[in-house]
Amino acid sequence: MGLFSCKEEMAKQTLGSDYYLMGYKDNPASIRIVHSVGDNFEDVILGEIVDYDTDPYFILIHRKITDKAKVLFEEHKLWQKQLQGNDQYWIIEKRFDGITGPLTYQEYLSKRKQLQVSDGVKIRQ
Repeated sequence: MGLFSCKEEMAKQTLGSDYYLMGYKDNPASIRIVHSVGDNFEDVILGEIVDYDTDPYFILIHRKITDKAKVLFEEHKLWQKQLQGNDQYWIIEKRFDGITGPLTYQEYLSKRKQLQVSDGVKIRQ
């Protein structure tokens, strides 16, 4: 499966350490977090990213499961593994390529504290 078709303009935002927020312009359901491996992109988190923040060490992500995203990614193997709950929280440790999630909000707060994520890095609930 290719990442995107050429019919829509794709947006790409650098999150650091070869991680990117990518998606179709004006279509939040298509947004994905990807990790660059050489010249290829590996999907990490698929779906509608509600909010995110980053610092040199972490990427914090709040994602929702929407009907539009379900249709777009229903055949993607990674999507099937990530299909738990509606509101999901994720923490990516850039230094180790560690990905924790999906988490509930309470699990996210606990993991954030455990990893000692700076108070300056915040996402909305």
